Amino acid sequence: MRKPAINRRLFLKAAGAAGLAAIPAVVGGYSLLRTAQGELPPVGSPYVDAADLERFNALASAPLLLVLPEQSANPHRAYLAEILRAEGLNAFHARTTAETDWSALDRYPVIVLAEGAFSREQADRLGAYVQQGGRLVAMRPGPDLDAVCGLEPAGGVTADGYMAGDPSAAGLGLPAAALQFHGEADRRRLAGAEPVAWLAAADGARSPYPAVTRHRFGQGQAVAWTFDLARSVVLTRQGNPAWANQERDGRAGVRANDAFVDWIDLDKIALPQADEQMRLFSRLIAAALSDALPLPRLWYFPAGADSLLIATGDAHDATVAAIEDVLARVENYGGRLSVYYAPSLNDDLRRALKRARGLVGDLPGVGETLRGSRPAPADIRRWLARGHEFGLHPYVEDGLEPGWARYWQEFTGLGYGPVSPTVRTHRILWNGWSETARVQASHGLRMNLDFYHYGTAFQKPDGAWVHGHFTGSGLSMRFVDEQGRLLNIYQVLTQLVDEHLMKMPWGGGWPDYSVDQALEVSRVMLARCAEGGYSALCAQFHIDPFALGGEWQARFGRWLEGTLAEAAQRGFPIWSAYQWMRFVETRQAAVFDQLLWDAAAGQLTFTLDAPAAADLVLEVLLPAQAGARTLETVAVDNQTTPTRPRTVSGLEWAALPVTAGRRAVVARYR
Repeated sequence: MRKPAINRRLFLKAAGAAGLAAIPAVVGGYSLLRTAQGELPPVGSPYVDAADLERFNALASAPLLLVLPEQSANPHRAYLAEILRAEGLNAFHARTTAETDWSALDRYPVIVLAEGAFSREQADRLGAYVQQGGRLVAMRPGPDLDAVCGLEPAGGVTADGYMAGDPSAAGLGLPAAALQFHGEADRRRLAGAEPVAWLAAADGARSPYPAVTRHRFGQGQAVAWTFDLARSVVLTRQGNPAWANQERDGRAGVRANDAFVDWIDLDKIALPQADEQMRLFSRLIAAALSDALPLPRLWYFPAGADSLLIATGDAHDATVAAIEDVLARVENYGGRLSVYYAPSLNDDLRRALKRARGLVGDLPGVGETLRGSRPAPADIRRWLARGHEFGLHPYVEDGLEPGWARYWQEFTGLGYGPVSPTVRTHRILWNGWSETARVQASHGLRMNLDFYHYGTAFQKPDGAWVHGHFTGSGLSMRFVDEQGRLLNIYQVLTQLVDEHLMKMPWGGGWPDYSVDQALEVSRVMLARCAEGGYSALCAQFHIDPFALGGEWQARFGRWLEGTLAEAAQRGFPIWSAYQWMRFVETRQAAVFDQLLWDAAAGQLTFTLDAPAAADLVLEVLLPAQAGARTLETVAVDNQTTPTRPRTVSGLEWAALPVTAGRRAVVARYR
């Protein structure tokens, strides 16, 4: 984008006309003009590079091997690596079939097969591996693995259906309600396998065909999914790619939620369905290993937290006073907030004068007269120092790239930069299936909050409104594009939205709830998080009503504080999106290294290697039992460290707090 040619003479002329001729001399007006022209967004690769998995593949040994077939029509098969990391199973090697050493499979206690074609020889080696005591978890295994998996073909597929748990697998923690899946499931019959879950109707009525099975084969065990979990999770989280750029919810403007109309079963929205299926995946791995290795994993949230509230507030040219009002209320509950700010657009001259007013406003004896009511760079520095985030809220109605360029220039030209790496777009407009995420990632953004519970898409035919997780998830995972390429930006669902629940000055508020009714939605959703629907629950607290004062400020202040109080009462951290992003990235990069189980001595040793961050405390979950043994003591860096019990879907764990960095852990069972 070409910037206008403005010289010092023109700037001083404009300043004088505005009655501000003295300002340039005070603050260095011409140099200020140059900086006030702002910056254009950087442009780089949006994709996660190969180095992302190097920390894992460089492990000298790992309990898990993920095998990725080159021959597969499923572009999303490699997303299983993201699922392993989301589930905290950060101790695996990922290999293509060509990279796999098929003569040394017994080095791995568990092998996970992504969907795809395996040769007859490879299938035979996998069968021999299980026969001799190995543990296999396979996505849509082919007929060459039927005997190993205890299945036989029945013919046909079920597309975009449901799965329901078998009563015999109740200990694995599946919810009683049927869960949606996306993609195709092969119809198979049991031929020795035990059912874990069945293909089912929406009401849970089971079909004759299993969805997930377990089978003892020789000395080992094989777990089979008849649909591909990776593909299902991607499609559940990101919506139907065939509906990209379609207006489907009746509201002007294409948004991310348009791809979920008739894609998400509104009767299931209260459940984080994709997360429940991922938890089943990790529990099946842990169960398969229970007699051989107490496998540690990372908890989803900071140490001691059952779930977490992400506090955000969009602000449209809002005043310092309104922003400060909201920040102070959040701080009263020990929280921090992400402000997503959309400044009014200016030419370079006006932007320079605004910036100058902010500078002189901090000088003694000048004060607010010249300063104005909008944020100055000094205000933002103070808010950041208090732990809040001040990010960009761009308008993209005139195009994704032009909108980003214009608002990046405005934001940085006003001295608000550097641009924070988390974002929510104005009106949450969305391009393509993943195009918005791609563009944002190319500009260095690393967390997106545009998937947003808003509008009439969430009203059932009987008129009832539903609230929950329309992406099937309360966890943050990275986007992928249509070709299965991983984008370096995390998706966050905004589940609690003030402008959806209650009328705003500009409209919205389709359910037209009172404050008490809106607070009940907050309470119910936070209660679900505490009762097993573990989530990073994101809330939108617009700054704008606080700028209006009066009844608007009173109503939305009550909802803000009531929601914060409920989260605080439950012990949930109240974080900004930036804090959450740092935690997610640190947890994602952590690895369990040098993992060794001495069964005779009952001793588990490993190193947790995470990027150092003294303010981030991860939580390692250790199985409370290892066979007949019970966990007795744990030491971190030679210091005995207390644990606390944590029950997750009926399984007992010992929760160990570990400060991010490289830590040596010794756990003794007796």
